[in-house]
Amino acid sequence: MEVRIVTTLLFMITTTYYPRVQSDKLSFDTYHNYDDLTKFVKKITEEYSNITSLYSIGKSVQGRELWVVKITSVIDLLTVPNIKIVGNIHGNEPIGRELIIHLIEYLLKESVKNSTIQSLLQTTVIHLFPSMNPDGFEMSRPKTCIHDHRTNSVGNRGNARMADLNRDFPDIFYYKERSYQPETKAVVNWLKSVPFVMSLSLHGGSLVANYPYDSSSNSTQYKMKKLNETLQLNNFDLLFSKLSSIDPSVNDNVFYESLTPDDDVFRYLASAYANAHPTMHKGYGCKESVEFKGGITNGAAWYETSGSMQDYNYEMHDCVEITLELSCCKYPPASDIITYWYENLEPLLLWTKQVQRGIKGIVMDRQTGAPISNAKLMILGRDKTFNTTENGEYWKVLLPGPYKLHVDARGYESKTIHLKVPGSMDPHKVDKPLTLNIMLEPYQPEPSTVRNTNLYYVVSRGHSELTDVLRLTNPKMEHSTVNIYELGSDISDFGEDDYTDDVEPQSVLSSAGSASITLSSLILALWCYASLL
Repeated sequence: MEVRIVTTLLFMITTTYYPRVQSDKLSFDTYHNYDDLTKFVKKITEEYSNITSLYSIGKSVQGRELWVVKITSVIDLLTVPNIKIVGNIHGNEPIGRELIIHLIEYLLKESVKNSTIQSLLQTTVIHLFPSMNPDGFEMSRPKTCIHDHRTNSVGNRGNARMADLNRDFPDIFYYKERSYQPETKAVVNWLKSVPFVMSLSLHGGSLVANYPYDSSSNSTQYKMKKLNETLQLNNFDLLFSKLSSIDPSVNDNVFYESLTPDDDVFRYLASAYANAHPTMHKGYGCKESVEFKGGITNGAAWYETSGSMQDYNYEMHDCVEITLELSCCKYPPASDIITYWYENLEPLLLWTKQVQRGIKGIVMDRQTGAPISNAKLMILGRDKTFNTTENGEYWKVLLPGPYKLHVDARGYESKTIHLKVPGSMDPHKVDKPLTLNIMLEPYQPEPSTVRNTNLYYVVSRGHSELTDVLRLTNPKMEHSTVNIYELGSDISDFGEDDYTDDVEPQSVLSSAGSASITLSSLILALWCYASLL
């Protein structure tokens, strides 16, 4: 307790870089309920309408709006990164909720006089979502923790239907039929509509920065899922192999790391936050039986769970999200809010700056200059693709160093680019991302392909599948001759790269017969066959 008091006093004294909030609207000695929150966000966004907007991403089970405040001073938003901070996913963990409410006020008041905040708002779009679970919050109440460092669980962790929202997202390792909660659906649709680059999820009950994955392919749950898939294949050799991999003597309370392809970035962001926090980096802030080296942990290494929001953010939308446990008490007394504010203000601001690391740009058609949407990009060596927006934009948080960027888009020649991300590993020294606009050449078939080429299709016995759908890139192909060959091997042995236009068919396929027909006849035959299925 003495350490926290001293820490608070130091933060109050050293406010030249991050001035203390002189609040005439919000109080630090109370938790703000839904009505208070609604009145506040409506009033302050009206007052600062030049740089803010208020919107709702949906409603809770009990009909409460899921309010988000968007803050930026940028006029032209093209290639400007979006970040978000989400609080109160668990109803009885409201410290994050209060921090976000006060952060809204802080950023707006400081935007007129603080050069650091002005620079942040001129380069970033910030979405602040104080309460993902307003129903759960209204059903909870604070309680003093025993011996100060013990967690408590007073109130409702889940939403109004008692569902844990941080177990409710689609999981990459463990698929389960479920009816998703309205709050979860709202976040899923939100992620589809805004191309978020980075995100924070604020929790309580411990003191650590947690990074993906939370779920793991090593879990018994995941292995049972794969076993069920094997049973459906009727492959008994594979079935016995799967069964032998499930050791009933294994203690499921022993967990192992489950790492993402961007593990270096996640560890860096988690460490940057923990090191900026006065006590988190020590790794034992809550006197738990487990210590967190450097104040960070991989989610699955701490304890495995499926359906977490941070895993879904990263896997489905390439949004780099980490989960912050900010208070040993899940719902500490309101008198402690001011302490948590001063402990986390600098780390929060430092984290927002890290979105300017890495690369960004627009993928365009070289001939027309038009943006290419849904182009797929990948950092070679990292098994994770990310897509361009409808405006052709892309972002990727990367640490300084050399990389190879591969770009692919339908109808265009693929491209691999060698690049070097500049900068320092010091989280306080972040300049701006490497801007790399990429021009792709439209795919142009060779002239001989249009005039003379026979397009070869592989039909597998018993599958009735065609590989490589006709590339109708030129009207002259409408009357091209097509050779069809039956092949004894399985169709899965052939992919898109098996299409060939310069090799004799006998040298590639074991011919069991062929027929030469026109394209129009082929399409008619396929349609007739499909109608019989």
